[in-house]
Amino acid sequence: MDSIAEMTEALATFFRYTISNVDHLVNLEDELANIENYYYIQQFRFGKKLQLNIQYACSEELDEMEILQYRLPKLTLQPVVENSIYHGIERKIGEGHLIIKISVTDSRLIIKVSDDGLGMEADRVKMLNEKLKSLSLDDVNPDIDRKGGIAIQNVNNRIKLLFGEEYGIHVYSQVEAGTDVEISLPLVKD
Repeated sequence: MDSIAEMTEALATFFRYTISNVDHLVNLEDELANIENYYYIQQFRFGKKLQLNIQYACSEELDEMEILQYRLPKLTLQPVVENSIYHGIERKIGEGHLIIKISVTDSRLIIKVSDDGLGMEADRVKMLNEKLKSLSLDDVNPDIDRKGGIAIQNVNNRIKLLFGEEYGIHVYSQVEAGTDVEISLPLVKD
């Protein structure tokens, strides 16, 4: 009974976050709290098979609390994490690890979502990165027969529309070694 109540509360929190003020920027702290809640929900499915680790590359000038105040489009991380689980870890035999590494340069917030899942073939990664290079609305109305989502491309398009073509997503992957999705954003605090 307790686990059913906890799961229901986690789902309600997740749905509230997902449907409220979708067009707004949120701080990184809220976005990560949503990811931790999403991870909690996924643990009911995967148990100990799925591990999540959030890391901060802090400097003397910038601590974790300051990094958490940077803003990004709402629901930037959840679709990327969901893809990592679904395409990388779910089909993997054994434990799967997700690492979210957050770093800041002089002008950018860099978030890297890494999994040690199945990975992708080099030509598929190249094709995906070609699509992500520039703003593209080609896949806004997906073909019904097409398998797989367009979540990464939608997140990338939102970033580019809000901040410019120099920001967005780049994917690195190797078969049987996993996938890294790097999200580049400007430093926005208000």
